[in-house]
Amino acid sequence: MLERLKRISQSVNLVAAQGREAITVGPFQALLDPSTDMIWLNYAVPIAPLGSAREVAESLTELRRVFAERQRTIRFEFIEALWPTLSGALEEAGLQLQARQPLMLCTPADFQPFHAPEVRVHRLTDTHKDILTKYLSIQSESFNFEEANEPPSTEMIEQLREHLQRGSWRCAMATLEGMPAGGGCTMPWERLCELAGVGTLPSMRRRGVAATLCSFLVQDHFDCGGDLVWLSAGDAVAQALYQKIGFSGVNTQLNYIDAEKNLAT
Repeated sequence: MLERLKRISQSVNLVAAQGREAITVGPFQALLDPSTDMIWLNYAVPIAPLGSAREVAESLTELRRVFAERQRTIRFEFIEALWPTLSGALEEAGLQLQARQPLMLCTPADFQPFHAPEVRVHRLTDTHKDILTKYLSIQSESFNFEEANEPPSTEMIEQLREHLQRGSWRCAMATLEGMPAGGGCTMPWERLCELAGVGTLPSMRRRGVAATLCSFLVQDHFDCGGDLVWLSAGDAVAQALYQKIGFSGVNTQLNYIDAEKNLAT
């Protein structure tokens, strides 16, 4: 299982670096989105053995400067089993635990497809501005981002278009009784992918949209020759949904954020 977790960690870092400014500082790499300061799209990851406590502290000080220069909030995402001592170092540097999320996996043998009769899902192949704007607006409203009432920026639309065109994101939108209802994507790397950003509009929830959308995206990955899908479940409701279609928990993803920002949210 440890080798599988290492494979996941390596792939997610490589995928995340596409379209982001990647800056290596000691054993860490900052992955900074040039189009938005949204905390979920700007974070750091461990990429090498941590070294001594002094070396780690110095690297974290420099990393904090890198984030501050770009007006970003310093934040970390990592798999707990691979970096068991990192939590303590981050807390010493003034970061606090933001989220502790179950890390879940699904293979073709585990997969249990689900389809709600009134839900239709289609993959984004049309990169027209109106389509991409609708997808991003659904995502923003589904996750109750601060930008939910603002139209997506030109930079965000272009970033989505670029990812779709080069195949680094495979996105899909769901409709319920013909009305836009949800969206999500996979981020493939070789035969593995992350299932991420699955959201349903508040008025459309508890009607099978998310489960149908997830099933579509997982099946799409397996149909393309993939052999593993992973995700980090945001809460118990999401975890139960993913278990319903064949995902099982294998470890934990930890998210740490600057203490002041964590208190503010």
